[in-house]
Amino acid sequence: MKPAPSRGAGKARSRMDGPNRNDARVLSTFEPSSRKSLFPGPTMRHNPLSIMIMILIIDWGAGLMKRRLETITWRHAAMGLLALSGMGAAAQAQTTAGSAISTDSATVLPSLLVQGDADGFGAASGTNGYVATKSSAGTKSDTSLLETPQAISVITRDQMTEQNAQSLNDALRYTAGVTPETRGSIGSRYDMFKVRGFDADTYWNGLKLQGNGYYILPQVDPYFMDRIDVVKGTSSALYGQANAGGVVDQQGKMPTDTPQHEIGIEGGTFSHLRGTIDMSGPVTDNNRLLYRIVGIGLTEDGQQKYTQNQRVGVMPSFTVRPGEDTSINLYALYQFDPAAGPYGTIPVSGSVLPARKGSIAANFFDGDPGYDRFVRTQTAIGYQMESQLAQPLKLQMNGRWFHTEQKYQSIYGTGAVDSDGTLTRNVYASNDNADSFAMDNRLQGKFATGPVHHTVVGGADFQTMKTSYWTGGVYSSVPSINVYAPQYYVSGIPAADLSKTSMASDQVGTYLQDQVELAGFTLTLSGRQDWAESKTLTTGAKQFDKAFTGRTGLSYLFENGVSPYVSFSQSFVPQSGIDAVTGKALDPERGEQYEAGVKYQPTGMNALFTADVFQLTRSNLSTYVSGLGYVQSGRARSKGVEFEGKTEIVKNLNLLASYTYLDTRYLQDDTGLTGKRLAGIPHNTASAWADYRISSGPLDGLDIGSGVRFFDESTNTANTFLVNGTTLFDATLRYDLGKLNPLLAGADIYVNGKNLFDQKYVASCYYGDSTGSSNWCAYGYQRTVVAGLHYRW
Repeated sequence: MKPAPSRGAGKARSRMDGPNRNDARVLSTFEPSSRKSLFPGPTMRHNPLSIMIMILIIDWGAGLMKRRLETITWRHAAMGLLALSGMGAAAQAQTTAGSAISTDSATVLPSLLVQGDADGFGAASGTNGYVATKSSAGTKSDTSLLETPQAISVITRDQMTEQNAQSLNDALRYTAGVTPETRGSIGSRYDMFKVRGFDADTYWNGLKLQGNGYYILPQVDPYFMDRIDVVKGTSSALYGQANAGGVVDQQGKMPTDTPQHEIGIEGGTFSHLRGTIDMSGPVTDNNRLLYRIVGIGLTEDGQQKYTQNQRVGVMPSFTVRPGEDTSINLYALYQFDPAAGPYGTIPVSGSVLPARKGSIAANFFDGDPGYDRFVRTQTAIGYQMESQLAQPLKLQMNGRWFHTEQKYQSIYGTGAVDSDGTLTRNVYASNDNADSFAMDNRLQGKFATGPVHHTVVGGADFQTMKTSYWTGGVYSSVPSINVYAPQYYVSGIPAADLSKTSMASDQVGTYLQDQVELAGFTLTLSGRQDWAESKTLTTGAKQFDKAFTGRTGLSYLFENGVSPYVSFSQSFVPQSGIDAVTGKALDPERGEQYEAGVKYQPTGMNALFTADVFQLTRSNLSTYVSGLGYVQSGRARSKGVEFEGKTEIVKNLNLLASYTYLDTRYLQDDTGLTGKRLAGIPHNTASAWADYRISSGPLDGLDIGSGVRFFDESTNTANTFLVNGTTLFDATLRYDLGKLNPLLAGADIYVNGKNLFDQKYVASCYYGDSTGSSNWCAYGYQRTVVAGLHYRW
């Protein structure tokens, strides 16, 4: 769940200001005397290169294991692994399958991504450079994007590498319909963005990254990803409870049949230093066991004074093939963030609006380095399995356990600043931990009834979370700060008095989908029933919700590659609390989307173009009315137009282009916002990126890329002022050193720059009340330039 700040009049940081809103919430009290033991110091525990050395040792060890592992009876080993994963029945089913399928032609598993030579797992089989032609995210089957009746954008690994994406927001910057970095440069610890003007949910390998409703919102580094699929708009018919903006599914790097090795190091502005490593290949000669291990180490200064970003992460994975018809991926994650930048604000006076003493510096930090802390540890273990049963059935199973714990405390500006630049501040702290588990099991069958062809997917999924958090704040007698002459390491910052809350939530859903093909037409019918329960363990309060959601879509594929489509889809999100008017538990928020568009894949060309129009409406929104409580009568609407094109125009020349028009409004609101625009959402955004690789002559091996991003003005919550839009420029240069000297084959150097002209701009005023008396704003990212070296063998 992305941040949905409170629209109430109070300036106290509350649950609504956290990065979550609709999930459950929690952590541990820290007194001033114990701060040092609870938080590591600003110095990183691990050198950025240490993780690379560790992985190289593991890679070498995998080679030593190879000869011994070849002597294992693979059927016995696989059955043991299946039993550990609770999938023994599936393995037994594969041994009785009617016909074997070779690994070279294995049916794809939608939730998996392996860019290897043999399996073709997942939608990656439809990826070529920047262009993806297939996606499993929209249908839970490996479906051509031309035949999927919903707008889906895919960011490939090649695009992420060329643009040097350092975060999910960074990767989404050139995507139609997405408003990235809604909290500018001060919220990098969370993936905060909007799709079609509303919150969207992040997924990893087809399973939701569950937030706890307070300050836990998992974030997995994009270096661990092979592609990102953005399903735009309501998507509950397959995914269950999901925000109306859609689903962003990040598909992780998995083992490859062909050995591949990569190591990289880069440095740049803001003391940036990052090391990466990616090792993959077979452990046995018969490719029945594959491995991959990916690692990253990062340290850099934040863009605000005295802040830092630090990360160490490793993601190992194995692919096990007990037979010709079954493949299992096992993967794990450890990611430790000793520091994660600021999570504060800047006042509107001196940033958007003029102030007597001028503009506030872009690197202004409203916190205090002697007090502000954020430490997060994330661990995960997951599995993905596909087994071909008796034709035409295929079994697909996907599960993951995810643990997050973090400690956070900050002193932050309230938004209220006087003419001399004195900014009042509050204190807030939250210690959270959460354990979640999710699994999705489904059967897929392909068959024909006369001239009609069916692809039927039916399944059930389950997700659960248990979380505890200790939170509290101080809203008076907190030292203020002058935005023009800030003083840090001040004394007298009061400690927050924290109170504990424990919560648990569960969701069970069943779904069925039929993709019916006849004479060029594809009719997609999807339906799902969900049951969701949440419990506040500290009070004994419970809430139970159920919802049915559906999707209907129709497309027609012409022989020339043109595919027009129309669709209708729904979403729901459970809400906790009591309606102050009816006295009943809040109903789930509901979403509905109407969409029509056309997709075009020119014959014989590596390209995909999409244009669409849509109207997306959220209802049952709960708003806090002062003196009354929560009232569930709100409605909001987003309608717009999107265009996106990705193409290799000629050999070695790639072009991306996108344009979005959005009109977002509150249709009904009890706090005075009816008819007003949603905060932080521009009407118009556009972007373009081109890169060209020279393949002959004296510049052979040189890759040149550049891009431009434009977004126009947005508004604050109360619509009392406008935030100026801006235009930003990015560029990259990359050179293959093997063209200079054959001894350097596999090595390349690069320089990447973002916001090249160092445009100072306000990304949004994302929080405020309905009267306009309270506003929190955020500066966007300043210029960053990094230079690096990659070596592949």
